[in-house]
Amino acid sequence: MSEFVLHIDLTTEKCRKEPYEFKKGVPYGRGLAAKLIEDHTGLETDRYDPENVIVLTPGLLVGCKTPSGNRMFIGTVEGKGKGLQMCNTTGNMPQKLGSLGLAGIVITGKAASPDTVIHLDETGIAFNKCPELAKSHAGEIVHALRNKYSHGSAVLGICETGVRRMSLASFFCTYPEGSPEYHSPRSGFGDVFGAKNLKALVVDAKGSFLRECAHPDTYWEYSKQLTHVITQDEICGDALPGYGSITLLKILKSGRTLDGMEPRKEQKHGVRKATTPIEKKRQRINYTCAPMCAIGCLNRHSDYEGRQYSSPAESEVNAALVNCFGLSDYDLATAIQKKATDICIVGTEFVTAAKVFAEANDIEHGEKHLLEWLDEIEKGTLVGRVIASRTFGVASLYGEKDLRKWLDKEAIDDEHLFQIQMNNAYPALANLSGLELLYAQIFVLENLGLCIFTSFALLDNPKSFELLAKMTEERTGVKVTPEDLILDARECIKKERELKERRWKAAQKTDIPPFTKVLYRYFDRQKEN
Repeated sequence: MSEFVLHIDLTTEKCRKEPYEFKKGVPYGRGLAAKLIEDHTGLETDRYDPENVIVLTPGLLVGCKTPSGNRMFIGTVEGKGKGLQMCNTTGNMPQKLGSLGLAGIVITGKAASPDTVIHLDETGIAFNKCPELAKSHAGEIVHALRNKYSHGSAVLGICETGVRRMSLASFFCTYPEGSPEYHSPRSGFGDVFGAKNLKALVVDAKGSFLRECAHPDTYWEYSKQLTHVITQDEICGDALPGYGSITLLKILKSGRTLDGMEPRKEQKHGVRKATTPIEKKRQRINYTCAPMCAIGCLNRHSDYEGRQYSSPAESEVNAALVNCFGLSDYDLATAIQKKATDICIVGTEFVTAAKVFAEANDIEHGEKHLLEWLDEIEKGTLVGRVIASRTFGVASLYGEKDLRKWLDKEAIDDEHLFQIQMNNAYPALANLSGLELLYAQIFVLENLGLCIFTSFALLDNPKSFELLAKMTEERTGVKVTPEDLILDARECIKKERELKERRWKAAQKTDIPPFTKVLYRYFDRQKEN
């Protein structure tokens, strides 16, 4: 199939196309992102080196009529001696990349100007300088670039927090035209964009679902069957669109069941009522993050008292306030998240970093200073830069104090507490543990570009994986089985782990005192022979 990987050199402002053909043994989605990073960086490449890359890869089924097939991976080198930093994100850009026949984009080098904007469409690529975007909020940048190019443009960019290379900086990605307009992924790395002087990437395509498909009619039939599997699931079909991800997580963590928790009618899947001022003005509301979403959980979460909010991030910020400061204040959480989104940082991690800063400086009732500290981050003051260095950065400045209990923890650090059992219907995978099979099936969704929220309906479901295999075959013309998809995912996991280990070993070899060279000569036994 006539797809390609686009290579963009910011230093020379030149680009080239590399043909890409899907076949067995060739990585795709997340696996392709990892391979492109490995192929175009060295083991000693550091985070802010011009040689570092930013890679974007839409999932293999993104750009076709795929239910909740709206995801792409954005990856980079995390740092010297470290592995890869991957961000699974959504919005209207993945569909446009797929519709342009792009299997991936590799961005390397460093632009001469910190206000560089790349525009990509069917006619080619253009490098523009947009100094008027300096010190603008994310929403202002989105409006300016959509007015410049088109109101349907997909925009991915950074604010001044990224330009200043703050560790807390993320990037923003647009939704389809409507409200809300964009989001900032938690695992974004706006500082790497800032190091490359890349302010924004803008992508335009003539439409969605234009990616080349070997057998579009049969693909669509299988796609409708997969949609049915997703929407008939009690979580994907009712709980997620009705209550949202955060409330659902609280229900599951508390050991409660979904029985008797029927969502209100205005919240049920496929039924929307105009209840907000924006809706009553007949402005478009984004209930989904991208075209062909089969769940519709955007803007749909509530607390146990029935209060509704526009983004799950607000509930996450409120949970951080409770954990760090013993304070439940949704109005404050809303204000913090709005400001954090405006300046493109992660709201929850700002709250935890602010707690560490308050503890380190013996500041009582640090919650009273949160909005003030957000302003400090926006201005780039010394205090703002310290807090924006995340919890570990703050703690490193106050080594005399024990701040360990407040440091951000790994997202997954308690695997050993669970007994994972999966329905292993695949003889070729008989030796896998339940946990290994769970990870592999998750990576299948990531490689194909399906939303992680479809996991409740699709994982541990042989029927759904049979449909995914058939859709992959109809899309590419290459026969694959569910086992093939899972083995591809296993290889993807293996490659990422091996690369992380090689990078770590390379750092141990090179990060030695310069005086060691003298010791080389002193202990050189060859001179004695």
